[in-house]
Amino acid sequence: MTQPRPGLLGSWDRFVGPGMSRGETLVLLGATLAGGALVAVHLYTLGLPWLLIALGALVAADVIGGAVCNMTETTKRWYHRPEQRRRDHLGFIALHVCHVVIVAWAFRGPGFDSIYALSIGGWLVLSAILVLCAPTVLRSPLATTFFAVALGLSLYALGPTPGFEWFVPLLFIKLLIGHAVPVKD
Repeated sequence: MTQPRPGLLGSWDRFVGPGMSRGETLVLLGATLAGGALVAVHLYTLGLPWLLIALGALVAADVIGGAVCNMTETTKRWYHRPEQRRRDHLGFIALHVCHVVIVAWAFRGPGFDSIYALSIGGWLVLSAILVLCAPTVLRSPLATTFFAVALGLSLYALGPTPGFEWFVPLLFIKLLIGHAVPVKD
């Protein structure tokens, strides 16, 4: 496996994986910028205050860009190298429960929607544990199954979040289908 470069480029390599092609980088950066901008425009049309528009754009850039990034072979190979452990993957995924809390607090108001945070955050962590503990051959179909349940939860059981209808599907694509499933060799 290619090693990260020194300096600032090495930081990028450790984030997305060393050896990311120009094409992968362009698609990743384009999706990140376009996703953040389009969500910002949509939140503006919903009449949200500027602080929430900026917060929503940052969440969108991370989730949308991350979904694209985690589907690249370069990133999958990097995060599934031999020294990466299950707990490293789970820690990365669990960190993203913060995104769920932000949406529950800032965009499902008034007030904090604890049912949403517990349901989506809990399902994300439980799904991640089950996918990461499964044999490699079952990770992709399990991740897809758990994604479908998350979609049903967000659209039907909990109801969509105005301006964030995309959030749960792309979060689960980023973390379960993208991050938790290794590249097929």
